[in-house]
Amino acid sequence: MNLNILIKEMKNTILILAILFGSAISAQQNLISWEVADPQLNRKFIELYLNKLIENDKFEQNSIQASDVIIVQMQQQDDKLTLKRLRAKNYDSGEYRRFMMDQVKKLGPDIMNTLMDRKYKWAEINRRDLSALETYSNIDNILNERSFKRARDGFWWTTSQVEVSTNESVYIRSKSTNQAFRLETGLSDLGLYRYFFGNTILGISNDISSTYLIVPRKVEEDTYDAIKLPLDGTFGIGFKFDTHSIGGQVNYMDAGNKFKTGRVGDENHVVLPSASGLIYWSNTFAINNFIDLSKVKFLQRLTKNVSGAQRTDEAFGSLRLKVGLTFTEFIHAKLKAETSDTKEGRGLEIIDRLNKVDEALGFFVRSELVTDNKKVKAYTQANQSFNGFSNFSFGAEYSIKVVKFGFQIVNIPKDSGLEFLESNSNNSDTWLWYPAGKEGGQIVQPYISFYF
Repeated sequence: MNLNILIKEMKNTILILAILFGSAISAQQNLISWEVADPQLNRKFIELYLNKLIENDKFEQNSIQASDVIIVQMQQQDDKLTLKRLRAKNYDSGEYRRFMMDQVKKLGPDIMNTLMDRKYKWAEINRRDLSALETYSNIDNILNERSFKRARDGFWWTTSQVEVSTNESVYIRSKSTNQAFRLETGLSDLGLYRYFFGNTILGISNDISSTYLIVPRKVEEDTYDAIKLPLDGTFGIGFKFDTHSIGGQVNYMDAGNKFKTGRVGDENHVVLPSASGLIYWSNTFAINNFIDLSKVKFLQRLTKNVSGAQRTDEAFGSLRLKVGLTFTEFIHAKLKAETSDTKEGRGLEIIDRLNKVDEALGFFVRSELVTDNKKVKAYTQANQSFNGFSNFSFGAEYSIKVVKFGFQIVNIPKDSGLEFLESNSNNSDTWLWYPAGKEGGQIVQPYISFYF
């Protein structure tokens, strides 16, 4: 065989491999995979399957247990969805077990339609699950039922491995585990935004919970024009969690710590949220297009499926709603009268606490929107406390390659503040804390984030 013939044969081989590889990639792009997170459906389907094996003398070949969780993979062809593969995942051993598909097909249309319609609680799968399905890419959220994870990830931490932002936040997610480091400022879910609350959060998060330290930092009064008297902060700890239906957080800051004169806004009027908490209910919905995207090129590009597959419905994003109750104990204090600060600082002399039901409870409402291509996210939030302190915020973000451009607007209404006793000696006089002054104010803050 001469050199020219050898080169020709190599070209033909490479061409065939390229065609096969392209076909495989095209097929992979049309696969939709998810985990059945409904315990009753998992149990019912597996029981029917095991009974079918017994009926057909196939049970000796079975390795699936009743406690396993089902992973479903479907394929989109000609605007139709068909069942491609089923796997059973055992969380105790980490094993993935195969269903006998010839026996699955004998289970009947009712249970199969229930499984494939996905009108039940489900969860997105990870890379290891995809490997068990012999798949390395998937299209999620192509059906109407939504997992909370898409919207949650956009706000809980980051959809990237590393994200650093000028809004004073840093997220670093591990590739091999579900752990992440988070650095944030403020307690925004409680309506205590970084613009007027002096603290930094350093925490470790996973898919469900986050444990963190609260480290004080001073917010200078002239940093933002709208803020007249910011809250003070001190060292503390916190814990928060979030599931598909409920979530919450608990925070504690020790008022017994020492404070230095230069680290508080006013040594005669120290306002500190010493203990706080939140509990909320949430649900996630599909958001549909109400216009013809084919006529709006910008929106068509914005909502284009990044995997390249055509959608079978008009949904382009996930909307998550949260409604809950907040509890915040505010302390009004002053630094103890001493000639000068010690090395550690001075202790607090507490004047008043707002910790009764009509003083500490409040309402929390928040909506979060994330598009399916993860390029756009937005939120609105309202906090209203029985004690008279309230605020409203709105934010949006757009992603281009490795950069995100965003903004946040926080509005503090007129007369939004707290009423405390003026001093321990005279219980009739009161002192009013208004973070943005009696007339209120608004903060508009743009920011930029880098992620990869």
